Amino acid sequence: MLRFADYSRRTVILSSCALCLLVSGCGNPGIGTIPVEGTVLVDGKPIEGAMVIFHPEPPGGRAASGKTDANGVYKLTTEINGDGALPGAYQISVTKHVNAEDDLPTKVDPNDPASLDAIYSKVDARKKQVSKNFIGKQYENPKGSGLTATVEKGKESKFNFEVKSK
Repeated sequence: MLRFADYSRRTVILSSCALCLLVSGCGNPGIGTIPVEGTVLVDGKPIEGAMVIFHPEPPGGRAASGKTDANGVYKLTTEINGDGALPGAYQISVTKHVNAEDDLPTKVDPNDPASLDAIYSKVDARKKQVSKNFIGKQYENPKGSGLTATVEKGKESKFNFEVKSK
C-alpha cells in the first residue's frame, strides 16, 4: 500500500524531471543575428559615445544599434546586448549629441535651505534644452548619410565609417 509520503516524493521527483527537460529543451536559438562591429572616425579621429544605427533597407525589418567606446569601436545589438544584426542591406546613421552645460550650481547641500534655494531659483522649466552635435547633420538621416552596409552569413561583418564634423 502506498503512503502519502510516497506520492509526495514521486510528485517532487517527476516535477523536477519535467522542469529539467523543459529548461534544457527550450533554449533560445536566437533570431539569426550575425556579430557586427566596426570603428567610427570623425575627421580621422575615433569618437567616444557616438550612436551607430543600422536601418534595414527596405524599411520594416529590425534595426540594430551600438555606441562607440573610447577607441571609436561599436558592437551592434538587435535583441540581446552585442548579438549583432540580422542578414540584409542597411542604411546607416551616426550621431553624437551632448547636452550643453547649464548654469546650475554643482554642489548642493540638501540640509542647507540656502543651498537648495540657490539651485531651485535657477531652474527654469521653460528653458529649451540645448544640445551640441559633434557630427555633421547629414549623418543623422540614414537616407542622406551615404553610409551603407550589407550583413551576410559567412562573411566578415566589420564596417568602419569615417564621417565629418559640422
